[in-house]
Amino acid sequence: MDMNPRLTSVVFRLNREKLDALKELSRSTRIRQSEYLREAISDLLTKYEDRLVD
Repeated sequence: MDMNPRLTSVVFRLNREKLDALKELSRSTRIRQSEYLREAISDLLTKYEDRLVD
């Protein structure tokens, strides 16, 4: 996996209920929504790393 620290902007859709929950989590913990999303994507890629093609 590329360890380049440069970040790229991504746009996607999320249902309102999940977005509201993410916003509340972010507010209550003072951790940015983007940090949670990066963590979730990293966890997902780790889970399915055997399916990734080099």
